[in-house]
Amino acid sequence: MRPSLMTAVLALATTGCATSGFEQLYPGMTPAQVANTMGKGPARAQEFQDGSSAWYFDEDHCVLMRDNVLVGKATTQTRTAVHTPVGSLKDEDKAFCGPPGSEGNANREQTLQTPLGTFKGTVDPAAVTEQVKNSVRNQKVPPPAQTSPSDGATQATQPTP
Repeated sequence: MRPSLMTAVLALATTGCATSGFEQLYPGMTPAQVANTMGKGPARAQEFQDGSSAWYFDEDHCVLMRDNVLVGKATTQTRTAVHTPVGSLKDEDKAFCGPPGSEGNANREQTLQTPLGTFKGTVDPAAVTEQVKNSVRNQKVPPPAQTSPSDGATQATQPTP
């Protein structure tokens, strides 16, 4: 096998191993069953005030545990993926497992890859639009100059309200 083909095969095999157990998880499983199915415990956990906890196996896969039972799971969802010769853009809703009412903590991430580097963050189109509108409203644009018909000189005049 050529090195590039070997690399692709290894990458697919590694990806399959990391998430193959995740597809087999279902509500009602105990923590031991979840860890056994995944082949490992969570990489990190987050506790909530209602007694539930989120187990994150990586940044793209999590489960919600309540009263030592799996009650839900989530994976990262890609909203948009654009690839061009100049760069690529990926807009994702990152995996978030929280109790009802905590959806506000969900994380949306956008990644822009260019020849100049990779940029990660969140761009809210509505906020950008509002910022542009406000900056245009706040600019003082001088009124156009008008020519006096009698002497040909240019005079600035105030617009009528």
